[in-house]
Amino acid sequence: MTTLDWEKAEVFRLLKNAPGTQYQEADEAGQAEIRAWVKGLLISSEITVDFVKADGTERSMRCTLDSNRIPQTAAPAAIVKSSTANPDGLAESRKPRKPPDPHSVRVFDTEKGEWRSFRFDRLQKITAELDFAAK
Repeated sequence: MTTLDWEKAEVFRLLKNAPGTQYQEADEAGQAEIRAWVKGLLISSEITVDFVKADGTERSMRCTLDSNRIPQTAAPAAIVKSSTANPDGLAESRKPRKPPDPHSVRVFDTEKGEWRSFRFDRLQKITAELDFAAK
């Protein structure tokens, strides 16, 4: 499915007053395709995502996964110095890490300067700017 096909399908879904989102209504292959498309946008640019938070409030977030747009000081995981540190000087986490949820993505919020996440099934709108100018 191309981006244009996806946009057309979403417009028809909205015109029919279909509940939920296209992601929620898609089968697993369709959901994987949407996730890959959004992650591709995040890796190559900065986008704005509008989504519904777990508490039901709406949120708009300017975010990216482009390493050129993320400050070096914003490591993806918190590194904490501690007196109970290992030989590298880093505190060891006592809590085992959960496996990543395929229906959510962790992104860098460029306005807050912090890592945040959102769920694909709660996405309402994605806004991306295309720049065709040579740099």
